[in-house]
Amino acid sequence: MAINLRDITKDNWVDMIDLEISKEQERFVALPSEAIAASKFYDHYINRGIYSGDKPVGFIQYYPNLGDGKPNEIFIDQLLIDVSVQGQGYGTEAIKLALEEIKQLKGFNSVSICCVEGHDVMKAFFERFDFNVVEQDEYDKTIMELHFA
Repeated sequence: MAINLRDITKDNWVDMIDLEISKEQERFVALPSEAIAASKFYDHYINRGIYSGDKPVGFIQYYPNLGDGKPNEIFIDQLLIDVSVQGQGYGTEAIKLALEEIKQLKGFNSVSICCVEGHDVMKAFFERFDFNVVEQDEYDKTIMELHFA
């Protein structure tokens, strides 16, 4: 499986907007159009298209966790795989690539994610990469972290 991550640019942003998720999944993740639009207000957001060869199959967004006062942590805010190819390993390969990419960034020693209550499949998904639950917040969200340095 030849997965690659690409910057979102004026040449491929429509690829991301055309990605689809199920109605149920919309409770757990923002649509790429919303996430990309919101990111334009913050210089530190990193948006990546997930591609299988030249076919867009997903989207990932991450950024330094400055809002939570954790400047040495990267927060993975969005991860989605197009509904037509879910369950085929694209998410697994994309997270592997994203974690490799994040580990190359200077000054960061951990990665965190937030799983919304009821989306248990994502909690189990991130546990496979050695993320551990560190807190359950007041909004029924599970915060998980992975330390690598």
